Amino acid sequence: MADKLAESDDLDWKEHLPSFAPKPGIWNEFAKDVAAMANTRGGLLVYGVSDQIELVGVDLAAANKKQMLSAVRTGIQPYISGVDFIELFAPGDGGPDVLVVDVPPSEMAPHFQYGWENKDKDRVTFNAPYRIKDDTSYMPEHQVARAYRERFARQDAADALLQACLRQTTETVLSESEGLSAWLVIAARLARQVPRMVPPPTQQEAKYTLHEAVGTARRIKGDFVGPAVLSEILSNSMSVGLRRWVDSSFLVPDRRIYGRDAMVELHHDGTVTVSAELSHGLPPDDGVPVNTQVLRIVVLEAVALADTFRRRLAADSSLDITATVATASTGNRLLPFGNGLGQFALMANTRRPHRLLPTSTELAPNADDTALRDRAHELASGLLHQFGIDLHH
Repeated sequence: MADKLAESDDLDWKEHLPSFAPKPGIWNEFAKDVAAMANTRGGLLVYGVSDQIELVGVDLAAANKKQMLSAVRTGIQPYISGVDFIELFAPGDGGPDVLVVDVPPSEMAPHFQYGWENKDKDRVTFNAPYRIKDDTSYMPEHQVARAYRERFARQDAADALLQACLRQTTETVLSESEGLSAWLVIAARLARQVPRMVPPPTQQEAKYTLHEAVGTARRIKGDFVGPAVLSEILSNSMSVGLRRWVDSSFLVPDRRIYGRDAMVELHHDGTVTVSAELSHGLPPDDGVPVNTQVLRIVVLEAVALADTFRRRLAADSSLDITATVATASTGNRLLPFGNGLGQFALMANTRRPHRLLPTSTELAPNADDTALRDRAHELASGLLHQFGIDLHH
């Protein structure tokens, strides 16, 4: 402001806090401004600075952030995640204070705003606003079409990268696997890239991330019955890999632990892979046994790890997570084993498929404990339902 920085496509000075109509569904300028920033390249809405770029301040106690988020949630489609509020208090608490609304660029653009608008006659509007220098306008049809093409291209590219990561990890664990066994393989990838100025994680940061994630999974486990898996298998040594840190119980022969195998990879770009062998200690019984309790616990630990690593990289992005169960032989059926009365046994009245389809979910930015647990439950259920196992019964 001291430099008189002019408004642009990613900066909008606002003198007053946004106002809201008492009746829900009425056209709202705040929602329009947020959608316009997200549809362009993200930016800042700064409340408390006049059009002449003079500091006038706002009453932060009067800033209803809950109502602002409600306007974003109910007045914009699709939903824009990651909108952040930053309160800037004047030194000495003497005012004037400033409210900054940080709107991230969106991978889901175009975003449309809708609501009742009192112009000419009452009418329902449905437009995709965007920024042109210091002005807000609406996308014409050809620009909306281009925005959709770009969105689908981004989604296809992101999905291809996630599937490639999943295949690469699956090939690694199956090639190193001894005997016929089933593997749980999970890959999580950020929907938006880590900013280039963020340095790659250090070895110590990678080690602490894994330690913290296991603790998070233990704290939020709820009905995920069973002891921690990754912390019991991995050495937490984190060896260097190709643009990643790797902790494995089997990749280094001199340090191989003969028991259940597992591997964790923390990539510098925020990608996380978790793999765990599911057949250890179970009888083959004319098929490939799958420990369903271990599957659920590792899924929960993997979701917690992906979220913890995202936070460590300060990446304000959703996470796409895919899980699958892989085996070197598709000629054998997968056999679900559960823990009953302290002993693992083949579960009765279940299906015995030759293979399982991958299951996927999305973890929103700033997910709380409930969201982490729900996403883990969604992934685990997607796999176990293919055995005919309902986790609610």
